[in-house]
Amino acid sequence: MIIIVIMGGRLFKIAAIKNVNNHDLSAATRLTFIQKSTVPATRGQILSSNGSVLADNSTVYDMYAVLDKKQKVNGKPDYVTDAKKTAAALAPILGADENDLYQQLSSNKLQVELGTKAKNLSVDQYNQIKKLKLSGIKFTAQPARYYPNNRMASHIIGLTNSVSNNVGQKTLNGVLGIEAYKNKSLRGKDGLTTTLGSEVQDSKKNQVKNGDNVTLTIDEKLQATLENRMDVLYAGTKAKSAAAFVMEAKTGKIVAATQRPNFDPNTQDGLSDAWENMLNQAAFEPGSTMKTITLAAAIQEKKWQPNATYQSGTLNIDGQKVTDAFGNNAGVLTYRQAFERSSNVGFAKIEQSLGAKTWKSYLDRFHFLKKTGMELPNEQSGSISFEQPIDQANTSYGQAIRTTPAQMLQAYSAFANKGTMVKPYLVQKTTDPTTGKTVSAGKTEKVGSPVSAATAKEVLSNLEGVVNADDGTAKQYSLSDAGYQVAAKTGTAQIAENGKYLDGLTNAVHSVMALVPGDDPRYIMYIVVRQPQVFPDANIQITLNNVFRPVMLQALNDEDSTVKSATKTIEMPDVRGQSVQDAEKSLSDLGMKVASIGNSGKVTAQSIKGGQSAVKGQLVLLTASGQSTVPDFTGWTKNEILSWGNLAGVKMNLSGSGFATKQSVKVGTETFDNQTIEITFKEKG
Repeated sequence: MIIIVIMGGRLFKIAAIKNVNNHDLSAATRLTFIQKSTVPATRGQILSSNGSVLADNSTVYDMYAVLDKKQKVNGKPDYVTDAKKTAAALAPILGADENDLYQQLSSNKLQVELGTKAKNLSVDQYNQIKKLKLSGIKFTAQPARYYPNNRMASHIIGLTNSVSNNVGQKTLNGVLGIEAYKNKSLRGKDGLTTTLGSEVQDSKKNQVKNGDNVTLTIDEKLQATLENRMDVLYAGTKAKSAAAFVMEAKTGKIVAATQRPNFDPNTQDGLSDAWENMLNQAAFEPGSTMKTITLAAAIQEKKWQPNATYQSGTLNIDGQKVTDAFGNNAGVLTYRQAFERSSNVGFAKIEQSLGAKTWKSYLDRFHFLKKTGMELPNEQSGSISFEQPIDQANTSYGQAIRTTPAQMLQAYSAFANKGTMVKPYLVQKTTDPTTGKTVSAGKTEKVGSPVSAATAKEVLSNLEGVVNADDGTAKQYSLSDAGYQVAAKTGTAQIAENGKYLDGLTNAVHSVMALVPGDDPRYIMYIVVRQPQVFPDANIQITLNNVFRPVMLQALNDEDSTVKSATKTIEMPDVRGQSVQDAEKSLSDLGMKVASIGNSGKVTAQSIKGGQSAVKGQLVLLTASGQSTVPDFTGWTKNEILSWGNLAGVKMNLSGSGFATKQSVKVGTETFDNQTIEITFKEKG
């Protein structure tokens, strides 16, 4: 009785004060009813400077099959009941072997996965399979990244993979390119939701923060032309690799960039373990494009004597030879001719007149052997052999030194900017996806002044001579017929393996660096081809010019180019609530390209939000009620057409590359469910 009384008193006390040994029982009770769940952040988009989406979010599905005959739902089988019929239905959608599927579906297992063909299924594949209503076929969904332009600028945009967060949810993580470099910004921050019963108790510090959108400096239309031309070059030369880059000379913006081989980030086709970004990871001996740096050093040090002469052909340095690519038949040349004809002997002698110490100081001034710091991961700094006199001479014409294209573009920018170098960059801005406000913006960054304005001007004049001279190595790059003077330097570098240089033009790196217009450059273009096995033209420089000419003329003349004029940027008005006709007119008057999904009532949505920055000529899609009609797709990009098709509910079959030239359905035709429109693309002339 005493024990019962004591226990009863204790229980009464606990019930009254709800505290045991300094533990709050009320709080503990509440905790048992509290649920916490992670709210995953939405990954930000990657966009071109034109505002087109280059990387967006999607969903992929992994498929599996339930074979356990005990599995039923409402008394009906929830397992594969007919393995043969199921295999026959799935095989064409998955691109898998029907017999292999049948063997797996006929096994004695309770549940089976169906191999790699049944993983990472697209939304379209998922919908096709769901429509079949196959018993026992199940899916698990996970976030994925979608790249509308497939291989376009894939080395710049990059790639993501799927990883699990701390509560087992799948999320995306950048592993290559901008996706990796800007991963933290794109990733955002997961939120945390706390629920007590039916009451949600969120705090601001635990709210989800979606990832920022990243806008690149890449001009989508210029990029499309560059991609097409590089496809032709790569296929025609069967080169080991090739790359091309276009940079705004005054700002450092990379407005177009591509490389071969490339890969498809949607399927990862073409991706290998040895993948490297040629812009800032692939360091190689640049060859004679380095002679321009030697020339600049000689002019700055007053060692440049253009009219002085020397014996070309061969130069002995401590028992080792420097030879000219054109052999011993040229005889006595002036040093101006040495630059125009790209004489190794002439520039080895210039390096000797400078002295190794002075020459090395200019390599440092131009920031070779130093990372540029541009927005791509795993940048390389290059390397040099400089101990022996022969190595010192070799570096003057681009052998015995390894550089990246980013370093070369940065160095040449000094000649376009009166002696001041600017850093190449790729990110134009990052913006908050909710407000559209700019979080951070890319900017022109001056990184050094290796030479004077007078020296830079004289270098440009000599580069023009390489194009204008009858025997100039860059005469193929003349744009005089289009009214532009080009300043350029070509390069051919032997490739070293196992300590020895390989012989022959098929074992060389061929390149050109061009600045246009020559007197006050707006663009710098660098094209590189490594180990071409086929020479489709009489001179490899003709092949490179087939890339240079159309891309450069488009950059200089295309009214839609985002880099031509700063006045082309406008603030997008909010046209929601206006009639379709009024909204289309107001946007057209601002110079925008407009297409509407629905032709009546008020505009309910617009693809570029009011208040956001936009570029004249950019496509704006308006959503309203009523019937949709087919617009004139002429001149549209693939991304623009796919965006329209997605909103209009129309399937677009695309063929060719470049810009839309033909469409299978007439302009003004009303759209209908399950309609398919064929679009033919052609590169810009």
